Amino acid sequence: MAAVRKIMNKFTPFLLLLFTTSLSVIAEQKPEDIYGVFAKKLGANAEHIQRCKKQFNGENVSHEKIKNCLEKERKIEHIEVYGRYVGLEAPEIIGRYRLDKNFIDNAPKNNGDINELIALLPGVQISENAYNVDSAQEIKAQDISISGGQPWQTGFFIDGMNYNSRQDPASASRSASSADDVEGGVQTMNVNSNIVSSITVYDNNIPVEFGNFSGGVVDVETVSPFGEAKRTAFSIGYRGTQSSWGKYHTIIKEEDEPRGFQEDINSEPPQFEKNSYSLQLRHKFNQRHGVLLSLNYLESVISDISLQETKQQERRNTNALIKYSYRKGWLDSLDWSFIYAPYQNKKFIKDTLNSDLTIEGGALGTTINIAQDFSWMYMTSKFSLSQSNNTRKAPAHHYIWLQARGKEWGKKSDGNGATDIPVSLAGGYGDLDKVQTTSSWNTKFSLNDFDLFNTTHNIYVGTDIQFEKIQRERKKDSYKYNSALQYSTSIGSDGLNCSGYTLDCVETAYYTPLDQFISELGGNIDFNNTEHLIAYSENIRTTPQYFQSRLVSPQENITADIMRYALYASDSVEIERTKINVAVRAEYDDFFENVNFSPRFSLGIDVFDNGDSMAIFGLNRYYDAGLLTYKIREQQLPSYLQYRPIRDGYLQGWLNSSSVADYKYRYTDVKTPYDDELVIGWTQATNLFGTFSLKYVKRNKHDQLARESETIIGNDGFSYIQVNNAGYGESERFSFAWNAKIDQHSFWFNTSHTENYSNVDSYDTAADQVSFEQLVFYEKRLISKSDLTLIKSNFARPILANMGWSIDWLKNLTTSFTGSYSQGYETAISTGGFTDVSNLIKTCNECEVDSALVPTYTKIKVKSRVLVNMRMLWQPKIYGANSLNFNINISNLFDARTYAIKDGTSGIETGRQFWLGVNYNFN
Repeated sequence: MAAVRKIMNKFTPFLLLLFTTSLSVIAEQKPEDIYGVFAKKLGANAEHIQRCKKQFNGENVSHEKIKNCLEKERKIEHIEVYGRYVGLEAPEIIGRYRLDKNFIDNAPKNNGDINELIALLPGVQISENAYNVDSAQEIKAQDISISGGQPWQTGFFIDGMNYNSRQDPASASRSASSADDVEGGVQTMNVNSNIVSSITVYDNNIPVEFGNFSGGVVDVETVSPFGEAKRTAFSIGYRGTQSSWGKYHTIIKEEDEPRGFQEDINSEPPQFEKNSYSLQLRHKFNQRHGVLLSLNYLESVISDISLQETKQQERRNTNALIKYSYRKGWLDSLDWSFIYAPYQNKKFIKDTLNSDLTIEGGALGTTINIAQDFSWMYMTSKFSLSQSNNTRKAPAHHYIWLQARGKEWGKKSDGNGATDIPVSLAGGYGDLDKVQTTSSWNTKFSLNDFDLFNTTHNIYVGTDIQFEKIQRERKKDSYKYNSALQYSTSIGSDGLNCSGYTLDCVETAYYTPLDQFISELGGNIDFNNTEHLIAYSENIRTTPQYFQSRLVSPQENITADIMRYALYASDSVEIERTKINVAVRAEYDDFFENVNFSPRFSLGIDVFDNGDSMAIFGLNRYYDAGLLTYKIREQQLPSYLQYRPIRDGYLQGWLNSSSVADYKYRYTDVKTPYDDELVIGWTQATNLFGTFSLKYVKRNKHDQLARESETIIGNDGFSYIQVNNAGYGESERFSFAWNAKIDQHSFWFNTSHTENYSNVDSYDTAADQVSFEQLVFYEKRLISKSDLTLIKSNFARPILANMGWSIDWLKNLTTSFTGSYSQGYETAISTGGFTDVSNLIKTCNECEVDSALVPTYTKIKVKSRVLVNMRMLWQPKIYGANSLNFNINISNLFDARTYAIKDGTSGIETGRQFWLGVNYNFN
């Protein structure tokens, strides 16, 4: 509540000033402008205005009659096009694509999250992980990239509430085997398309009311109680799929391929079952009050092979929406929503003993959106409050044992043949709790259009205030053991004595007690006797080994918060057939402590003065969000190394190494990263062939965060990595889009050629300046996991193409097809093995460490692919207001290769997969 009071205190003076100033400068409203005011509110267009003006024939009618006429005309057109998709974009300056409810309902889908649909748009790329066989079992939304930005650089909004995760969103691509982060997501929640009425995606010439992004913006609007014609509407439904409803391709690498990957794979396809349940109730008490309840539950039960045994995993995701709406009373409109979207993942680390863990995420939030039409302006105000978590419950410590007697389970691992050092893995990475709290208030004042010197102006101004807080807690130390040493088992040598350390040290154990065994051999063992030697070896149950060192992730409790403030203003000027948008956004946050100005300029020329042809130009600047995770990094306690000596076979206690195993971060005098954008485009609407658009979008990335090549020793004895703004990059995209409607057929197509470049990989920190936990071995050299992310180029497909075709065969029978083409590229993948890097890096100066194992990666080529999906929807009426909805979704319709299994590797790819669903509707 203190944060809310702080926001209100800062906002009130500006609100009073705005009202006073605006009243003094706005001219008297012209009668004919009333049509434009109501059209903007109701979503009506110029054609609707002309129809109403013709209907009233110049009469001086009341505002209420004008409003009712425009609303009626808009609804009539909606009924005419119901069930058909009209188009993704229209000739306009703003670079946006709108997916309406018809498109959302009719498009083929798998899990049903909205990212599947957004990925069909030009300039949008979906994560390569979406095509892995594991993703067929998963239910979490896949990452997307817009206009060359990283996934977390996209702004996500639902009913005005920002649902970006600021809890180190890069951890979304990490596995469960990370000590310092939880496998999470770029978004705080997975949004199911059932609760969504429309999705607007901005990728260029983005309006000034949006900030804290440098990729694109996804603006989601949830369903409304007033969205149905009848007073009460009810629906309940089920969708499902299972592994037996799909086909799988087993890919075996060719014999002449280089060694280094597993030779034998488990050729059994994945075993899973997915079930999705939905319920929705809408009720309008009268013309002013309405409520909506929408519940969606998705689960996946997965059977997987780990250490040659079948184990089950579970995923659960819920979307619950409660919405109250008020219309045409003391306020023009009010929507109060509650969203509850928890996510739970019960899993294990594959081929790792005793590694069961639970990851919990998702969010709980509320939004209040109001709109009021005054005689001289239109106001909208959006307030939101949300809390999300990203927590892990897991075994406290992780062990990389050598494969030896008593620790042989690693022989059952799929990656057993992938390394020269056979190991057996066990345990996890400990509990870690992260909670994010966000509140925001965005208010916008749109002044009525007015004429000045033969120009028409549309001005709006607004404020955007946001508070974020993250709490991070590790309740106890977690250890990673990665330097196991096997001890001598020969008789006569000093045997290993673990000195009571039973978890990270094992002593020699025999099947038959040694004294009894020697007695059975005649009183002594002759190691020159082959039979004696073999018998002795077979009698050993446990080979002695211990860990020489371990990496300690210490207990911690961190709290960090950040305040962001923004003021913005925009003027849309119409001069004959030219429309110019001039806008600026001023931003400040109390972490970077920079005042940033984002100018936005765009221009559109109605070339032939008919509204069908528009030439577009834009120059814009977008500032990145000052991620709260940067503040967490500054406070985070670094991991450190411990070692222990051994004397005369007796293991000694753990000692702290003088070598600093990890580094702390400093963000001082750092500028906010930003993108400068150039847009050149043309849109063309035709009566017979639909709408075309051709665009060139260039993004130059400035002041990107990078690390200094040298570290600084602080007064506290820690080594600090200083973050600077030496990074830069660029993204260049040519895109073509087309959509058309011919009789009962709706078509759309888009293609884009993208080239991305970043120099940040030139600023990779040397191996001895990164914690051992963050190292991998790639192409015969040590690099950090963050640099590996750059090399993997997850969103670097140069050429992409998407298409869609929807047919209304009958009034209640529709089929829809979507297709996608993705050009090949190079990336890096894990071999599943480990490399001993003790000869490349010294992990402990004062102790003898004979081995240090890190994961191994290699470079491969991903081939181009073409995939087609299909959806069939049949809606027979039963009687009266009752109807059924039967739907079939088929992904990868032609059972094509996804090339998720790269050249030189073996594995399983998904082929054709069926989803079946049925819904009962009362409306």
